[in-house]
Parts: sequence; C-alpha cells; structure tokens
Amino acid sequence: MMEGTILSARKDSVEYIKFIGVIRYSQCAGLESHIDQLFSNIDFSEIIIDLEQTEMLDSTALGLLAKISIEYKKVSERKIVIFMKPGELAHILKRVCFDQVFNIVNRASQEGSSYKELPQLPQSEQEVLNSVLRAHKSLAEISPDNEHYFTDITKAMAE
Repeated sequence: MMEGTILSARKDSVEYIKFIGVIRYSQCAGLESHIDQLFSNIDFSEIIIDLEQTEMLDSTALGLLAKISIEYKKVSERKIVIFMKPGELAHILKRVCFDQVFNIVNRASQEGSSYKELPQLPQSEQEVLNSVLRAHKSLAEISPDNEHYFTDITKAMAE
C-alpha cells in the first residue's frame, strides 16, 4: 500500500481536494486545519474531492470528509462531488451513507489544477485523540443510519 498524500488546489472558485494512497489519522491534521480555514473564509463556490487514486481512508479521514459535507451544507444547497473508481472504497462510502450527502461520480475528474500538498502538522497524543473523536462525531452526524456505528466509539474515546 502506498503511503498517503492529501493535496489541494484552487481553480477559479472551485476548491479541489485530492487523496492519494492510504490515508490514516496521522495524516489528517493538515486536512482538518485546511477544512477549518476553508469554512472560516468562504471564498469558493464549489468543492470537488478526487478519490480516484485513493487506496484506503481510515475512519478519521472519512469523518473529515463528513465534516466537509456538514459545513458545506450550511452554505450551499448543492452536494459536493466525489470522483472515484468503483470498488471496495466506493462500497465503504455507501455503507457510511456518503451517497446521501455527496454526489459520487464513477469517472475521472476534469480538473487541471496545480495541487499543493497539505502539510503534515505535528500533534500531541491528546490532539490526535480529539481530532479522531471530532471526525467520528461528524460521521455519526451525517446520517441516522451511521449513529449506531460511531456513537459507541465516540463515547468510549471521550471517557
């Protein structure tokens, strides 16, 4: 499995976020910071997420995608588009109800932007735990169907 990278780019008023390889909680601090920055100063009209080269997303990465959806829903009636290949990851996204809150497209994205890598931000053990907890709460929040998957883990982590 290929070590993961998270990239971002902006073209016109479209924000692109691209995941490559295996994305784990240890790589998500930069993404969480990027999301917070995006929604503190909304200067984009659309978000496109490219998962075509993604091998695996752990539950923290999924939770941060859920957070993007939750925050975007506050400012737009449109759904965020996710480009990806059919396969196991597509099944996982459906299982956690992403098909209800994202527009998942099984074809290549049409972007031509220059991506920059999001930074790997150092985090203490407590910061990592808090980040993972927030991500799992976002996963539980996007659909009532998800609550039973993620409520117990968030309760256990909060203790």
